[in-house]
Amino acid sequence: MPANLTPEFKQAEERFRQAKTPEEKLLCLEDMLATIPKHKGTEKMQADIKSRIARLRRELSEGKGGGKRTDWYHIEKQGAGQVAIFGPPNCGKSALVRELTGLNTEVAAYPFTTTRPLAGMMRFEDIQIQLIDTPPLEKDSPAWLFHILRTADALVWLIDLSDDTLLETTEQIEQLLIQNHIIGPEAYRQPPLLQVGTKVDAPGALDRLAVLKELRGEIPLLLVSVETKQGLDEFRHAAFTSLNIIRVYTKKPGKPPDMQDPVILKNPATVIDAAYYLHKDFARRLSYARLWNTSGFSGQRVEREHTLADKDIVEFHIQE
Repeated sequence: MPANLTPEFKQAEERFRQAKTPEEKLLCLEDMLATIPKHKGTEKMQADIKSRIARLRRELSEGKGGGKRTDWYHIEKQGAGQVAIFGPPNCGKSALVRELTGLNTEVAAYPFTTTRPLAGMMRFEDIQIQLIDTPPLEKDSPAWLFHILRTADALVWLIDLSDDTLLETTEQIEQLLIQNHIIGPEAYRQPPLLQVGTKVDAPGALDRLAVLKELRGEIPLLLVSVETKQGLDEFRHAAFTSLNIIRVYTKKPGKPPDMQDPVILKNPATVIDAAYYLHKDFARRLSYARLWNTSGFSGQRVEREHTLADKDIVEFHIQE
C-alpha cells in the first residue's frame, strides 16, 4: 500500500533534516508522527519514528554520552486532548487546575511552587480533557517546558489581573513565546491559544484589564476566578472548542446508540475516519452508514466520505 504522505508530514521531515539540537529533532519527530497517515502502508515508518522518539527522550533525560543527568519531563497524552496551562509566577495555574480536575497540586502565595509538570483530567460533559499545570514561564525556564507547550493540543495563557506589573509581565511572556518558536511567524507548530484572565475578583482587576486592552488592543480574554467560580464553566467549554474535536456516538443495527463512550475525532472528520478509529479492518469492510443528529438526519443512509458533526450518531454497515 502506498504511503501517500501528507504535505504536513513532508514539511516536518524537512525540518527534522535541518534540526541541530536534540530538542528540535524530538519536536520534528513528534510532528512527523502526528501528521503521518495511519494505515498499513506506513506501519513500519510509524514504528521507526516511535523508536527514534523514545531514543531521543532517553538521551535528553540521561545526558549526552552518559554525562550528567538532565531532568526532561514528558506528559503522555490522555483523554480527548491535552491542554497545557502556562503563565508567570503566582498567576493561579495550580489553583485553577486543582479546581477543575481535583488534582492535588500545591498552591501557595509565594512564587515557583510548581517545579515540574503535573497532569489532571477535567470533565466536559461526557468526555475528559487533560490539563497540564506547568512551572512558571520565565527566561531561564528549562527546554522541556517549551517542548511541552509546543507539542500540546492546545494552550492556555493565564494573565494575572491582580498583578500591578501586568503589562510588563505580559510583554515578557509574549517575547519568550516568540523566541522559543511557540507563537509568531517562525513557530514550529502553533497549537490553538486561549488567553484567560485570572483573579478577576481581586481589587482593581477590571481597571488593570482596561489598561491592558488600551495599550495592547481589544484582546479576547476569558475572565475567571477560582474563589468565586466565575467563568469556570465557560473555561471548560472554551478548552473543548480550542481542541477542534468532535464526538461521534456509534450504534449497532437494531440496538440503541452507545452514548457513554464517544469516538473522538479531529474536525473535520468523515464516516470512514470514525470507522478507522474503531479498527482498520472495520474501515476496510465498511459499505455505508446511517446517521442520526439534530440537523435533520433520522437514520438516512450516508456514504463513507460524509462529513460528520459533533454529537452525530452513526450506525455502520459492513460488507460480509
